[in-house]
Amino acid sequence: MKPRRAPTLWFFNNRSFWRVDLRAKLTLANMLITLAAVVGMGYYVYYRTQDSSATLISQLESNVRSKVEADLSGTSRERATLLNDFFSSMSRTLATIDAMEEDILAQDSTLGDGKNWSADRSLSRLGNGSWDNANTEASSIFLPASADLTTDLVSKLNILKQTDLAIPAILNNNPDIIAIYFGGVRKETIYYPNVDLANIVPPDFDVTGRTWYLDASPENNPDGKVIWSTPYEDAALNGLVITTSMPVFGPQEKFEGVTAMDIQLTRITDLVSNVRVGETGYAFLVDKDGRLIALPEAGYRDFGVTSETVPLGEPLDSAQMPNMPAEVFDILGALSSGENKVTVVTLGGTERFLAYHQVPEVQYSLAIIVPTDEMLVQSANVNAQITEETNNIVRVSIILIASILGVAALATLWIVTLLTTPLKSLTKTANEITMGNMDARAEVRSRDEIGILADTLNAMTSTLRDSIHSLEQRAADRTSEIERRSNLLKAVAGVGKGVTSFRDLSELLQQTTYLIHENFGYYHVGIFLLDEYKEYAVLRATNSEGGRRMLERKHQLKVGETGIVGYVTQHARARIALDVGMDAVYFDNPDLPDTRSEMALPLVVGGQILGALDVQSTEAQAFTEDDSATLQILAEQIAVAIQNANLFAETEKALDTARAAYSELSREAWGKILRNQQRIGFIATPGATNQTSADTHEPGIAKAYETGALVVGSDNLTISIPVKVRGQTIGAIRMKKAEIAEAWTQEETNLAIALSDQLSGALESARLYRESQQRGARESLVSDISARISAVSNTDAIVRETVQELGQALGNAVITFQLLGGDNGQGAVESNNNGKAEG
Repeated sequence: MKPRRAPTLWFFNNRSFWRVDLRAKLTLANMLITLAAVVGMGYYVYYRTQDSSATLISQLESNVRSKVEADLSGTSRERATLLNDFFSSMSRTLATIDAMEEDILAQDSTLGDGKNWSADRSLSRLGNGSWDNANTEASSIFLPASADLTTDLVSKLNILKQTDLAIPAILNNNPDIIAIYFGGVRKETIYYPNVDLANIVPPDFDVTGRTWYLDASPENNPDGKVIWSTPYEDAALNGLVITTSMPVFGPQEKFEGVTAMDIQLTRITDLVSNVRVGETGYAFLVDKDGRLIALPEAGYRDFGVTSETVPLGEPLDSAQMPNMPAEVFDILGALSSGENKVTVVTLGGTERFLAYHQVPEVQYSLAIIVPTDEMLVQSANVNAQITEETNNIVRVSIILIASILGVAALATLWIVTLLTTPLKSLTKTANEITMGNMDARAEVRSRDEIGILADTLNAMTSTLRDSIHSLEQRAADRTSEIERRSNLLKAVAGVGKGVTSFRDLSELLQQTTYLIHENFGYYHVGIFLLDEYKEYAVLRATNSEGGRRMLERKHQLKVGETGIVGYVTQHARARIALDVGMDAVYFDNPDLPDTRSEMALPLVVGGQILGALDVQSTEAQAFTEDDSATLQILAEQIAVAIQNANLFAETEKALDTARAAYSELSREAWGKILRNQQRIGFIATPGATNQTSADTHEPGIAKAYETGALVVGSDNLTISIPVKVRGQTIGAIRMKKAEIAEAWTQEETNLAIALSDQLSGALESARLYRESQQRGARESLVSDISARISAVSNTDAIVRETVQELGQALGNAVITFQLLGGDNGQGAVESNNNGKAEG
């Protein structure tokens, strides 16, 4: 069996394909290539679009969910804190009452005498044997039938009855407190308010056997803490009530009884029931044993129970809620254990967030339930928008691919026609020549080598035309790529451009801190430069208030010893402190107390460290390695800019020195000219220009020369302008208008000053030209004398020739050359005024 060939190869190997003309072959081949490229590009664009869309949606959902969970956790924590404050205030109230009772029990000798209130007089035994007081008093006092009114008990009751002065006020100021009462070790009971307790409880009522008493007694509560009971329904129709109790000790830490308060939870249940999160979210409250404290109607519906089947104060268990998912009971167990968490549960077929937080004072747990779709509605809208935009991109891409194929088909037909038409023309011409049509020779001059060259040239021209078109396309593509990269480079150099635009070092450093602060948002940016001994890193510029205080006191850090900056300036490596409190290298600065994280980068140029760039943030974990890499590029640009600024300052200083030296030379030269040359001056009138006398000064010229400033005559028709060369006044120009003319205008004055400046430049140029001529003459003279001396080899002749040439050059001087020292005596050669040398 023969192997099956690929469809494409079979198509090109088919003889029918080679029977078609060249135009059809080129068109088909180009269309296949274009189709393959466009389809491949389209598939890649589609794949990348879908992948990017999925990634973006996933990241968005994750971020939104994390934010929602954080918000719910904060809400549950805030509400739990409010509840905890309520119970904590009740604990403090009970502790205050307890402390008050212990204080008055310690005053047995002064308060137990019955002067204010006497148990002997106020208590009476009822028919059932129990003891009772009058209903008009602030509190009810009850003693069971088995109790005797002993002296110690009377004294104790007399003392505790003093609480009538404070406890009624506490009840009035705290409407949530139903009752405050004391149960003693002798089974006595003091109850606020006065409810005629003896007619409510049985005559053998034993307060020491009550749960709240036993839980608070020293046997079960050795630390003497405030004890909270389990919630219960009050028999007096006060709703859900909780009792808090605490032991009372007398002198010598003797246990005297337990004080307690009954607190109604109506306010708590209302507060929890009124919590609203989202549109339908709500909160509920359970105690450590899973008993239900507060639950709104929406919660009863979600849990599939009613307030009758699970009343407040009853535990939530699977027997009462058989349709509740098992995961809910796991979460209720976590609530009972006091955990703080945000999780997701499914209630009634709806996914919901459940955030719970403990109320530590009573070990209750507050839970908030809200449907996830309500909290994630913004994420869902954005996801739909992203999906729609992705579909639009796909649709536009399909249209674009179809357009590209259409344009490619038209371009292919046009290019192929353009290529094949000359070939057809040349073929037709060749056939005509073969048939003997000599007129065709206008295209091809002859059939010899020239004709063949003409055919080859035509083919080369066609190929060259195609090549040029291809080169233009590639050039356009290359230009587009260069422009794209240029835009990227401009974006990268955005901050660096601002840094390198300054020449003054102080301004460069200060503006750099502001630019970094504006672009990166760091609350403190500082630039340190090493001192000349490279021992300290000195703060030179900063953007923050604390940094400016540091600048005022010339803040500096020891290299290699103090802080992150000291580390960086020694090792020339960047250093990041993500949590400055845990970093041993961090330098605690009182001027920057809010710093939580810090990063320092070396300023290095040409292998030499100049200092460090220090940035600080108020957030922990604020910097990453990417930040370090990005800012290191900027740090290198800053280092180069600092070096450039230093070089610029050095260059400016050198130029100023050169200008000062040149100005001094110019002033000396003009001073010499003015001292040695006769004063010259000219006066121009409408008729002629004449030279003035050397000793005559026109009015105003002397004053302008002396002051070096513009002098205006009293008639406003005369102005005198000094002529200055490099700061030295060498003359003045006086200009006067006719008496009938108008005063000098500002424009005319400016023109005169400009002409004065031009004259100054021209005079300086003339001086320089004159000096250059004199210097050239001197150099020419020296060169001539050297040439003549070089032509003589005898020592005497050399000396004689030198003296003679100098005498001739100087003219009016006598030149003497004399050899001194040695054993052979002295020799001298002298040149007289005629330039002749004599021995």
